Amino acid sequence: MKTYTATSQNSRNFILENQNQEILGELIYPKWYSTKAEIHIGSKIFKTDTKGFWTTSVEVAEYERVLLKFKMDWKGNIIMTSLQDGEKHFIIKKEKWYSNILVMKDENEKVYFHLKRNFKWKDFKFHYEIALEEDLDAITLLSIIHVVNYFSSDDDGSAATTAATV
Repeated sequence: MKTYTATSQNSRNFILENQNQEILGELIYPKWYSTKAEIHIGSKIFKTDTKGFWTTSVEVAEYERVLLKFKMDWKGNIIMTSLQDGEKHFIIKKEKWYSNILVMKDENEKVYFHLKRNFKWKDFKFHYEIALEEDLDAITLLSIIHVVNYFSSDDDGSAATTAATV
């Protein structure tokens, strides 16, 4: 099993590192609370953008070619469609009802990774621990980090509001 970490460097950037602490790529937000981001892997730049009326879909593209599509279903799960090598579908969902661990499975229930999302109050930064059971490329991992950040911001806001009113 391979382990990776994605660590917030400041309020807008994440760096993805493998278990040898080699930097594999970077997720860059142009401004705070942006729905758009850039993913830098070597000399390649990928762009993310929200789609749809309710902005519940995200696409990741290299130039004009869409590589990955994400959407939120009514249960709060993230549906990922990879268009890199033919069309493949995956689901990213919480391991348990109110867990900070997400699991990604394919249509045959094969597990690809467990992702643990932590917020470091001391540094005021997010930190992700990713345990891969199947190989995934850096573009897929950084795209998933972006989408989890994007879709989890609603959960974070509602949790903070609930905590503040109790």
